[in-house]
Amino acid sequence: MLEASLSGREIRVAILCACVLVFEGYDLGAMAFTLPALSEAWHLRPVAFTTALTAGSVGLFLGSLLCGWLGDKIGRRPVLMGCVAMFGLMSLLTAMVTTIPWLTVTRFLTGLGIGGGIPASIALLSDFTPARRQAGMVMAMTCGVQVGNVLGGVVAARLLAPFGWPAVFVVGGIVPLILLPVLAMLLPESAAFLAARRARAAVADGKNSIAQLFTPEFKRITLILWVINFLSLLTIYFINSWLPSMLHSLGIATATSILAAAMFQVGGIVGGLGSGPLVNRFGTERIVAAMLAMGGVWLLLISLTDVSTTVLGFFIFGTGLGISAAQLAINALPGAIYPPAIRNTGTGWALGIGRLGNIAGPLSGGLLLALGWPPKEMLLAISVPAFMLAAMLLVLSQTRASASAAPSLAPQPGR
Repeated sequence: MLEASLSGREIRVAILCACVLVFEGYDLGAMAFTLPALSEAWHLRPVAFTTALTAGSVGLFLGSLLCGWLGDKIGRRPVLMGCVAMFGLMSLLTAMVTTIPWLTVTRFLTGLGIGGGIPASIALLSDFTPARRQAGMVMAMTCGVQVGNVLGGVVAARLLAPFGWPAVFVVGGIVPLILLPVLAMLLPESAAFLAARRARAAVADGKNSIAQLFTPEFKRITLILWVINFLSLLTIYFINSWLPSMLHSLGIATATSILAAAMFQVGGIVGGLGSGPLVNRFGTERIVAAMLAMGGVWLLLISLTDVSTTVLGFFIFGTGLGISAAQLAINALPGAIYPPAIRNTGTGWALGIGRLGNIAGPLSGGLLLALGWPPKEMLLAISVPAFMLAAMLLVLSQTRASASAAPSLAPQPGR
């Protein structure tokens, strides 16, 4: 990790972790993209699937917390491979269910695997990457989630009509299971984790990795990170869960609404890749605050104007360019802030608390639908957290600057 440039091993880790995140992103979006077809097949209103959507988010929450802690105890590699096996198998089982209760169970277990895989990937790549490139590399890798989400939209649009909604989940289950032996052969364990584990064993200090998130140098930063992740993921999963259905209710055809909604993820990919060098140079918080404010403005334009489907897709792209891409940089923050001994825990718990936003996003969308809110007003409401997030990022920037000035938390190069 102290090397000045990336080696072939580090690039290999980045590619393998990115592949995992592509398949996780596919499964994350599969439920939303199949929801209109699933509603028609089961003769139910979209709101009837709120429990299944919410159960997936609960699984993400618990998976992030549990596997974040496990990653610092038994290693990033075994946790990551176990999570891939779980969400692959559960996606296959999702294709076989015929009732809402069983759909809820399979989506919960799928979320459990996905929730653990993301922090393990971030911690593993952060361990291998030179400090000055860490933020940009993690952003590029976590673009895999958005790539997978876009891929899910494209696959759903192609498969739904000829094969029905189960085909989308069959693809989402088989491909990760094919990746599993590749990970077993090619993915190394983190040297930084192994060194930290040996150091803990040598001193036998018995410190709890979760408690270390609340030491004086980390306490305030930890709490701010949690709030930021909550608001960011609430906004994103509100949009991911309900945007295809909201567009469909505006009179847009199912396949077209899926592709238009996928522009949110395309914007996230472009924004994540494009902003990486800026984040490395100028700092994560200031760049991301500007991106979030921009995303909020695009949401306002969608909610306050009536435009053609093509222009609407462009507006959705702009929203993703700000809001979806911002989460990629937010994902990189724990890996930059916390040392290797608690990096997986810090990342898992930051994302885990953020997963409460995953739960709140689908639930709040379902509640607004049940109350009869029109789509335009729902999008206007979800623009508010975007502007709140921009302010919170600036607060975090000031807090990190103050902490870095303290002797107990010296600044890290490039971070």
